Amino acid sequence: MASLVEQYGDEMLKVAFLYLGHKEQAEDAVQDSFIKIYRAADKNRICKTFVMRVLTNTCKDYLKSGWVRNVNLLEDLPEGAFCDDAYDESGALREAVLVLPIKYREVILLRYYEGLSVGEIAKVLGVPQPTVSIRLKRAYTYLEKRLEGISREHY
Repeated sequence: MASLVEQYGDEMLKVAFLYLGHKEQAEDAVQDSFIKIYRAADKNRICKTFVMRVLTNTCKDYLKSGWVRNVNLLEDLPEGAFCDDAYDESGALREAVLVLPIKYREVILLRYYEGLSVGEIAKVLGVPQPTVSIRLKRAYTYLEKRLEGISREHY
């Protein structure tokens, strides 16, 4: 199990943080996910797709809870959180992704922050590949409208 934490822990924390918008919630979701993975270890082959599926389902459960209704997803995001080349420095893209409806946010996170293919995303989410493609296209359209007028240098 320790090797799984080393192998996937940082990536999982990043995805959970982008899903939930709060460091503490993200850490809890990652821990809960590792418990679920450990319990299922003898039943399933553990691969990145399986790990991300468990994590996304755990994050969805957190988002369905009463906690999310009482919290602004954007208020606790520190400036430059998890900032690297894949993230924008102005925060415009990060903010736009966080306000996407969850079904669009999750495909963007898995595709661009985790680098999963459309087929892998379909397996993680348990939906057909065409559904993933449509969600990605709709997410792009939303993000383009939301970021219209902002210089590409800022995201």
